[in-house]
Amino acid sequence: MRFRNLEKYQRGKSGNTMELGIPLPQTPDGRVYRYSPNENAHPRHFVLGSRVPEFALPEAMTPRMSHRPGIPETVCPYSGVVAADNDFTHPDDLAAAKKIVEHAAHADMQEAIHGMFEDLGRKLSGSKFIKVKTGGRSAPKPVPRFLRSDLLRELVCDECGRDYGVFAISLFCPDCGAPNIHLHFAREVALVRDQVKLADGLGQDQSELAYRLMGNAHEDVLTAFEATLKTVYLYKVAMRPPESREVKAVGNAFQNIGRGRQRFAEFGFDPYATLSAEALAVLTLNIQKRHVIGHNLGVADAAFAEHAADARLGETVPLVGDDILQFAEIGQMVVNGIDAWLANGSPPPVGNATTNPIVAPRAREPAAVKIGELGPLAIKIGLWIARESTHGYSDFIPEEELLAAFPEASVDEVAFAVAELSTDDFINTTSFIAKRLPRMTSNPSLYITFDPYALKTDPAVDVVTLVDMVLAKKETAQVEELHKETGWPLRRFNPAFAYLISQIDERRVLKGGTNEYPARGFYLVDQDRVELHRFGSRLRR
Repeated sequence: MRFRNLEKYQRGKSGNTMELGIPLPQTPDGRVYRYSPNENAHPRHFVLGSRVPEFALPEAMTPRMSHRPGIPETVCPYSGVVAADNDFTHPDDLAAAKKIVEHAAHADMQEAIHGMFEDLGRKLSGSKFIKVKTGGRSAPKPVPRFLRSDLLRELVCDECGRDYGVFAISLFCPDCGAPNIHLHFAREVALVRDQVKLADGLGQDQSELAYRLMGNAHEDVLTAFEATLKTVYLYKVAMRPPESREVKAVGNAFQNIGRGRQRFAEFGFDPYATLSAEALAVLTLNIQKRHVIGHNLGVADAAFAEHAADARLGETVPLVGDDILQFAEIGQMVVNGIDAWLANGSPPPVGNATTNPIVAPRAREPAAVKIGELGPLAIKIGLWIARESTHGYSDFIPEEELLAAFPEASVDEVAFAVAELSTDDFINTTSFIAKRLPRMTSNPSLYITFDPYALKTDPAVDVVTLVDMVLAKKETAQVEELHKETGWPLRRFNPAFAYLISQIDERRVLKGGTNEYPARGFYLVDQDRVELHRFGSRLRR
């Protein structure tokens, strides 16, 4: 008996047993549907194409590859899980394959029986008493298989040249395992560029529509940026031991640079470390601008006015295409750094240059910064001390340098401002009869209060990271070990550490013996743990 329909799928034969192979379902453009075996790798679906013809595959694995391309294994693009190709077949596709085999076998049996009766009919065609009628050779078609209609993000790996598509933010190439988060964000930047070009092409009579398109483009940058950081963070959390995977809900933490830093500090990584001070300032301004556009119909409020000197309360925030593109490019720089971190320090094969030179937004004059009852000159001096500091704790403030920094102020005015800072416990002073100004040294409270304005870093945010690190320790916290664990510069670490030890009973603080830090460390008892836990909870609110 001949099985003509089943033989279409024959891949081999062992004795009388046929070995069948059903082709994987394909998209109209030839990619095959794949489905991650990791049930937590949402949305699990992706499609896999061929290697682009013009791509020259390297002879050996590149430093960014985690998997040799071309072998019969696949990498889940969402979670990095590696398994045999067959493990990535969707259960619905397996069921459809069985239906195809069932249908082919049914058709072969139907054809065989139909043929038997046709032969019998021919043999009995001359009989007057028996008539055989076989009927038509129709058969039901196989059940149509399920096709996804989600919006597909098409990518080509720049390490192995594999063409593939994903239905959400993915982290890895499914062929070679190289991180591809930079490709994903680059596509977002390209779409934003198209939006800006479209808005720029509208006439004056469509200015309202142009502003709306610019606003959407600007918001899309932050949405993609936030989603990218959140995806990478949650992936890193998923890589922890099971008992350490539970974390506080992320919410919109990555719409804030300080809170985003705090999250990634759990892994000893600062996603913004590669940015210059100017680039960080531009990024900060644009994040704030997005909140105004998204939640205040583009009308500047007091919070935004603190970040931009040219912003006026109640007026519409201007949107310029070049500024939006620079915002996207700075976001790409951050994402490229994260991508390199995922690849164990090996950067993606793209540059970090921006189209135009990055110029930090002109901040509001220090007099516009309100800190308690301090006068304008006292605030300027506080900001100057914070910027000039190299250690971030107990810095000596030379009288000559202070006077030289504020030549427009008289000695009496400087003395009054210094007294203000001393009264509010920002500096310590010791008066001398022979000198107009006292001997001055800074207090931790100065950096805790002024650093967010002077350096765009916030010790009140950083200290929460230190609290989490300390609570994970048993009894003693050593300062050098803690500093190394954060990976922060000394200037950033010390204010947060000083803030931390202010919450510990001074009898358990190990003072002296170091010129680099406010203390050598401290001992922890249960009472300290309770106080630190509550302290961290208050700051997180």
